[in-house]
Amino acid sequence: MAMGFSAFGFIAAPLLKNNRGLELAIAAIALPLFSAGMYLTVASPQAAGIEQTTHASKPAVAASRNKTVGSVAGMVDGLAARLKDNPDDGKSWLLLARYYQHLDSMAEAKEAYEHAQSLGEYDEALTAISGLPTAAATSTAQILGNVQLSDKSKEIVLPTDTVFIFARAVDGPPMPVAVLQRPASDLPLDFLLNDSQAMSDAAKLSNHEQVTVTARISRSGIATDALKNLEAKSEPVIVAENRRLNLIIE
Repeated sequence: MAMGFSAFGFIAAPLLKNNRGLELAIAAIALPLFSAGMYLTVASPQAAGIEQTTHASKPAVAASRNKTVGSVAGMVDGLAARLKDNPDDGKSWLLLARYYQHLDSMAEAKEAYEHAQSLGEYDEALTAISGLPTAAATSTAQILGNVQLSDKSKEIVLPTDTVFIFARAVDGPPMPVAVLQRPASDLPLDFLLNDSQAMSDAAKLSNHEQVTVTARISRSGIATDALKNLEAKSEPVIVAENRRLNLIIE
């Protein structure tokens, strides 16, 4: 039982401090479920002084564990639904990624963690499944934001089109200092630009004080080829301010 409490604490404790309403409610339900699941999975009947027939106990253990996993999956669905109405809650995205990882839903865990990291939330254990840079790599120079299509542009853009998101130095060469490429089917999407996306070591985001950020739709897959001039461009942004941008392509 103690191992169950420890396992749940490892997953949820770092997040409970700042999301007390939602996470305390989840913790109140999830704590006994995780404890039961861990006990049923690893507890030793001999250690408890109970003599059981192995063949008789296996079906009961499997059934109880499946019930526990199903209950946790239901809570995950509720958290995912809540985030649709509050997509800027980075700590809840991080909690959702941890739950998905526990359920071995790695594709969903990766997607949830990408949302969390784009909102400035990090977890070294989850970084390995995301392919995104660690907190240390992005803490000195980064730009966070969200890109979405206007109602008018939604009528033009196809899921197979490409969205390019790039930063250019205000007082510098035209070469972008950070570039991110994603399929248009991912829109709306959260993004993070940093030095890991530089086109060369000589042109990095951290080398410049101010940049502009552009989000552009391309049908050809070439960054300079804007589809019907569909793009959004920010005002000059001071990199050190860590502002969150909201770009609407129209």
